[in-house]
Amino acid sequence: MRREVVWFCAILWSAPLLAEDTELNLYRPLTEGTKNLPLTVSAKKMGECRIQSQLIKREDAWRCVAEGKIYDPCFVQRFGSHLEAVCPESPWSTQGIQITVATPLDNSKHEALDMSRGYPWAIELSNGEKCQAIETKETYDGLPVRYSCNHESTLIGHVQRCENTWKMLHHASNGVETVQIKKAWF
Repeated sequence: MRREVVWFCAILWSAPLLAEDTELNLYRPLTEGTKNLPLTVSAKKMGECRIQSQLIKREDAWRCVAEGKIYDPCFVQRFGSHLEAVCPESPWSTQGIQITVATPLDNSKHEALDMSRGYPWAIELSNGEKCQAIETKETYDGLPVRYSCNHESTLIGHVQRCENTWKMLHHASNGVETVQIKKAWF
């Protein structure tokens, strides 16, 4: 019996050692040589970008409208004319659209990126499931729904950053559980 208890404790204590740190990625669709997939512009549209992105708080991220459709986030190149914003479908997608605006976009009044407190634009869980930030007023059990995942589930509440591996509450048809975040894109 003692041997089983020792084995159980050894497994229990070693489990956290197997967890990897959450990988933080700064998404840069307009920069070559980064970890991002190359982005192909599938369409070019005229539009407007009036406010900062509501899905990711960073200086170069905008919420744009073109042909009656909202695109969020859209990214403006740091240098150049500031007349074009690129709106990718997701950080793991190779497709996006380019929106051209009439007057240069000014990033100076935007809230700065703070990875220690802000919410990522997208998340990959340790099981490979991918989730993207959504704009909703929905709640589950009093907690805000923040992400929609590709297996018809959601991430709710707040990102738990107390350890090197970030965690969040995952709500699926079988209930709520705490899951580990493998990667986060800002």
